[in-house]
Formats: sequence, C-alpha cells, structure tokens
Amino acid sequence: MSPGPASDGARAQADGADGARLQAAGADGARPRADDRPLALAAIDLGATSGRVMVGLLHPSPSAATDDGGRGDGGRGDDHNDDQTGRLDLHAAHRFENSLERRDGHLSWDIDALWEQVRQGLTAAERLARDLGADGIASIGVDSWAVDYALVGPDGERIGEVIAYRDDRIDGAAESVAHRVNVGRQFALTGIAQQPFNTLYQLAVDDRLANAPDGSQALLVPDLLALLLTGERRTELTNASTTGMLAAGENAWSPDLLGAAGITEEQFAPLVRPGERVGTVLSDLARELGIGEVPVIAVGSHDTASAVLAVPAAEDDPVAFISSGTWSLIGLELKSPVLTEAARGAGFTNERGVDSTFRFLKNVAGMWLVSESIAQWEESGARIDLDDLLAAAAAIPGDRFRIDPTDPCFLAPGRMADRVADAARVIGGDEERPRTPAQLVRCILESLAETYRDELHAACRLARRPLPERLHVVGGGSRNRLLNQLTADALGIEVVAGPMEATALGNLTLQARALGAISHRRGSIRELVRASVELEVFAPGGTSVSSAR
Repeated sequence: MSPGPASDGARAQADGADGARLQAAGADGARPRADDRPLALAAIDLGATSGRVMVGLLHPSPSAATDDGGRGDGGRGDDHNDDQTGRLDLHAAHRFENSLERRDGHLSWDIDALWEQVRQGLTAAERLARDLGADGIASIGVDSWAVDYALVGPDGERIGEVIAYRDDRIDGAAESVAHRVNVGRQFALTGIAQQPFNTLYQLAVDDRLANAPDGSQALLVPDLLALLLTGERRTELTNASTTGMLAAGENAWSPDLLGAAGITEEQFAPLVRPGERVGTVLSDLARELGIGEVPVIAVGSHDTASAVLAVPAAEDDPVAFISSGTWSLIGLELKSPVLTEAARGAGFTNERGVDSTFRFLKNVAGMWLVSESIAQWEESGARIDLDDLLAAAAAIPGDRFRIDPTDPCFLAPGRMADRVADAARVIGGDEERPRTPAQLVRCILESLAETYRDELHAACRLARRPLPERLHVVGGGSRNRLLNQLTADALGIEVVAGPMEATALGNLTLQARALGAISHRRGSIRELVRASVELEVFAPGGTSVSSAR
C-alpha cells in the first residue's frame, strides 16, 4: 500500500492544461442533455504536496439520443458500437500547494487551508465550465492520498488536527498491534501489507479516541471533504481498504483488527461503493460558491484506484500496470485478492479497485532517485534539463552499472547522486563507478527496469497468472521514453505508455458513468480511454509506435 499513486510531481506534469481529448464510447442508456450543451464534471484531486480541481467537459453524442443508446437493445450493451462517440476535454480550473505543519506536537495537514483552496477551485470550475459552454458543473468527485483521517464529532466539527502518516507517533505502533494480532493473521484477514503508516496503526496510538464524545467518527481525507460538501458521512470502499482493517473480499470491517486499533465499527461512517452518490452539495455552500446543488459522487477516492481505472487496457484479467511517478506502484488488477503467506513475505498488498477489482501491487522506487540526484547537482550550481539529461543517458552505452533501487538507503532525501554512485556495482566496461550525470541516470533507469521485471514476474507467480502480453504505464512517469523502452526490453513484452492524466480521468469518467452520460457496460470507461487518448507503444528491441487509438 502506498499513500498515493505516484507523486505530486507526476500530478503537476499531468495537469493537461492543453486538454486531454477523450472520445467517449457509446453511452448505453445515457440521456443526452436536451439542449445538446456539453456536460461538465469537477474532479478534486489532492496529493501530499499539491492539489488541483479539474473540469472534464463531455460533449454528448447525438446518436445516443434514446435510452438504449439508439441501438434498440434496451441498454444492455450486447454489442460494441464505436460509432456512438462523444468527447471529453480535460481542463485545469485551479492548482494549489498542500503542506505539512507541526501542530500540537504532531506533523499535520493544514486541512483548513486545503478546504479553502477546494472552495476556490469549485468556484473557478463553475466559471470555467460556463465559459466552455456548459450549464455549470453537474457533479463532483474527490480523490486523495490514502490512510490519513480526521476525527469528527457528532456535531460534524473536526476534533483536533488531521495528523499525517509521516508523523513519528506511529513509531513502534505496528509492533504493538502485532502483539494482539500477528502480522500473518493481519494479512490473511485484510490482504494489506503491514506498512507502518497504515490507518490501523495510527488509530492504535491516537489518544484522542478515548475522550471523543459518543457519535464521533474517523473519516478518511476524501470522505472528510465529501462531508464538508454534503453534510453526509460515508467511507468510500477503495480507500477503506488501505486502512488495514477492511476484511479481504468483503464489504465489511474485520472485528479483530478494529479491536486491535481500539475502535468500533460505529466509529466509521457507512461504506459506500465507487460510483454511488454520497449526497448533494449543501444549499448554503452552493450559493456561497456560486455552483448548483449538484451530486457528489463517490469515485475511487484512493487516487491509485482512480488512476488504475483509467488504464486503457483491452484485456480483462489480469491487467498489468505501473502507476508511475516519484514512486512506482506495479502489479496486476485481479478479480480476487491473493492472501498467501508468500505474497505477504514478498511485500505485496491487495487494495480494492473500482467494479469489485483488486490491485495486487507493490510500491517500488521510481523517478525519486533521478529527481533527488538532480536536486543535488542543482544545489552544486549545475543547471539540469530533464529531457536533455534523458537524451544523453539514451545515447551512451548501457549495461555498465547497477544498483538495487529498493535498498532502504535510497529512501531519505539528500545527496542522492553520491549515494547512487557509491552503491553502484560494475557489470561491464572499464570504469569503476558512474562519473557523469548521464551515466548515473542510465544506471538508475536500467536498474528500475530490471526491478519492474522482477516484481511483475513475482506478482504473476504469486497470483498464479501468466505474464500478460503488455504492461500499461500511467501517470507522469509514462512520459519517460527511455525508461519505457528499457522496461519493454527487460520484460520482453509491450509497454503501453499513457495516459499521464490517469487519476483525474478515472475520477471524471466514473462520475460520467454514474450520471448515465456514458455506458454502464463493463469496460466502457477503458474503451473510452483506449479509443482516443494519445498512447505510445514500446516493443522489445527498440521500436515504438504512437497512436491515438
């Protein structure tokens, strides 16, 4: 489990201000707007260092004018009909920073500032939607990083701060909980890897619970935003799975682990599945922000769930993916969790996805090693252009050095280039260590590609699935053509790169489906993405093909 999908750097790269154009596949059962104006949807997409409010503008298809999409099949979606197309344009309405502050002795999120930025973003989204020809925003969805929560009293007021997963209060918490429920049983009950920042461990050391008034509840960050918008309390399922307390394969909490955390089921809000409505925007808030009293849809509120929903895969099971950015989440989308002791020992986790899927994945290093190395060089006075650096790395001979990108020595920031050079082992050539930025970056990327290969093979072995024919890379890291090619070469399968904007697209397209604006047929969202987002396919051996389909 990871608090977020990739990185906020990837999020910034993927804002898509120039508009990602999606061709909406046939909307079985969708009712187009009577005046044929486009439908505008708002995605609140929050990361650990930045956030944004995005507008998705869906232009309906005139051919989808009947309840069954004009096909006469009653909306069953028995046949694929690519002729029924609309278009969804992606626009950034508002971007803002998110930060941590030490408050009351704990590293905490400035949730009040975050809420104020969200409010500004929704006002900007409404204005932008109208400027683009829509009748304002029609719905809202919220996604964010995982595991962190607010305590909310019976009156709806927050109790204290939203303490961050990086706070040191969790030191030793996992070991303490393991005395009550051992780590093997924790995994067997939930399928979630025992990361020290899991909500389970945070709650176990939260001394506010004992003094909280009756009726108080813990709300994960996206659910807190939904409460502020609607007045309704819910716990969205994909994010609930990251807590380490949701029973594997069930829409219910594990009593054993609730007890280990010192919390009762009533101290969580009712579970809601992605695609269901949480509520509507409060009337006073709607007037204040200048927006309509529109529905707030429960999307895949764990941002990785929304990102993987937008993987443009044609295959059904399994889908191999990397949500790529500062960190890389690599794994398989499956129809059931993998709960073996071998899976736990290998560091894999089973997070819930949209449409009753599971993301069997592992969090490994990504472009963090490169970005931190660049930071060191720039602190020394160098001016580094990432595109130029990657081009230089691609032009030099490979297979000279390797590191283990999963080594804990690379987790902390600072002097990364020196640490990589010191850790590099020689596998070819005459030089004893990488001496130029290009050599060092080539070493990092080749090492990452081999790590991706090893972890995907491990995922397939543990899940008892064959290696898929292709690997999908989404998020900001999908733009790294050299890493994509090296990964294709290491795995011996195709690597399909894109979309960069996966999290926002997953959020928005699920809203569109919930409103009936696109088909409810299984796979319709991915058909939408696959049919029209610009993708690049990297084949083993060094060839790549760009395609909009």
